[in-house]
Amino acid sequence: MVYLSVAGLATLLAYAGLVLSPTGIPADVAFLNRTLSATLFWVVAVLVSRSRVAILDRSARQLAALVNSSVDAIISQDLRGMITSWNGAAERLFGYDASERIGHSLSTIMASEQVCEEAVKSRQLLSGVAVPPYDTAWLRRDGSVIELSLSRSPIRNRFGSVVGMSTIAHDITARLKAEASFKHSEVTLQAFFESASLMMGVVEVLDDDIRHLSSNRATARFFGATQEEMSGRLCSQLGVPKDVARMWLNHYRLCIKEHSPVRFEYEHRSVRGGKVEQRSLLATVSLIDNGASGIVRCSFIVDDVTEWRKAEDLLREAHAMLEQRVAERTAELGSATVRARTLAQRLFDVQEAERRAVAQDLHDEIGQVLTALKLNLQQVQRDGRDARPSIELNESIEISDQLLARVRSLALDLRPSLLDDLGLVPALRWYATRQAERTGWTLQLHLDETPVALTAPRSIACFRVVQEAMTNIARHAKATSVSLSLAVSSEQVRVVVQDDGCGFDVVAARVRAQQGVSLGMLGMEERVSLVGGTMTIQSMIGQGTSLVFSVPLTEPRQEALSV
Repeated sequence: MVYLSVAGLATLLAYAGLVLSPTGIPADVAFLNRTLSATLFWVVAVLVSRSRVAILDRSARQLAALVNSSVDAIISQDLRGMITSWNGAAERLFGYDASERIGHSLSTIMASEQVCEEAVKSRQLLSGVAVPPYDTAWLRRDGSVIELSLSRSPIRNRFGSVVGMSTIAHDITARLKAEASFKHSEVTLQAFFESASLMMGVVEVLDDDIRHLSSNRATARFFGATQEEMSGRLCSQLGVPKDVARMWLNHYRLCIKEHSPVRFEYEHRSVRGGKVEQRSLLATVSLIDNGASGIVRCSFIVDDVTEWRKAEDLLREAHAMLEQRVAERTAELGSATVRARTLAQRLFDVQEAERRAVAQDLHDEIGQVLTALKLNLQQVQRDGRDARPSIELNESIEISDQLLARVRSLALDLRPSLLDDLGLVPALRWYATRQAERTGWTLQLHLDETPVALTAPRSIACFRVVQEAMTNIARHAKATSVSLSLAVSSEQVRVVVQDDGCGFDVVAARVRAQQGVSLGMLGMEERVSLVGGTMTIQSMIGQGTSLVFSVPLTEPRQEALSV
């Protein structure tokens, strides 16, 4: 509409230019021209006024939209200090609707002690003098305090006269909390920095030297100076040896090049009180500013680990001494183990020899005497004339038969001649069959008939373990079925004894054996171990027992033990 009015205005002005040329025109025509000219100017004035109103209206709407969309509270007041506008952000910030605040004073959202101070600023604004931005605290509707940053300025009309004042309020509560938190962290960090036992600080890395910018008390104490004396001093001015300073400079350069912390340890020597003192220092340097600001700055943290290193040295010495002592004790225990095993083997050998001797005596001496006694009694029986002594003689002969059978049985139990004469497999078959006959077991034999090239000690060990196992089954297992297996390979003999008896707790039995309550299990294990074999027992209560042991065909290699 505005553009059409301007176009029409241009047309009218052009037409007016043609009409307003009265030269040589009659008076009545001239009057008509003047009338038409006045009319045209009036029309032009109306059109221009309407155009300005439209532009101002559009600007006002745009300004109102900007004010209402602002995240900051925007408030305007008249010359009396009464609120004339209150945008949406002000509603959200203070909790009042615009209808509740327009026509009221700003003092209603101020603390009482702030009213006078704000009144002074308002008078200054109304006098046309600008007020610099400032921070303050006003009140929300619920009475809570809100921290604000205020920008206040006078409002002028088109003639430059002050007709009111505007206030832009920005909520800085979060900023102040962040600043307070940062300040607290800064104070805490500074306290840590100053009280830390570690040496810490910031340096400027120069081309050929290092300048200390800030250092904590531990660093100053290490150099025998104050923090003020340290500030701005070069390494060369602090008495640092050239080689040490060069070493530090190289690590700083590496840190700058790699953009990552560098950790290193070195020995620091210094002279204090006429004495040379050496300290072990562990340092870490990190890049702070790579020179974009014109200064290359790095931080350092140094820990005096001298006492740690001394403790580590002492620990290593103690560890070495302990290892030496353990080696000595191991050698002593190894020697004692060898002696114990030698003694155990000797005891078993002596036991077997005694068994053989006793069995031989029972067979040769007592057996022969009993046989002679039996023959004599039989002769007396044949020569006797009275029947009465014959009954007694018959009883004596029966007793001598029983005694002779018992002696022979004892001799076989002590040392079965089959073991020496025919070998392990026949001896095991004879013994297992004999035990089954005595106890009523159902016996299952799975014996490899391959000739077994076992030494006498190994054969005896195998036989005695089976003998002990079957004796235990007869005494404790309440078994009805027993299985004996023997398998021969190129390297070993493997024997398995199984029963379907009541079973037992292997762990508990082993504990009792170690306490000396029952030595059967330990005795079997020791016999097998002495000939280089291994033995395992598996059993569960109510599920029977399985004993498995293996004995090598050749002598186990004996490792030399240092005594």
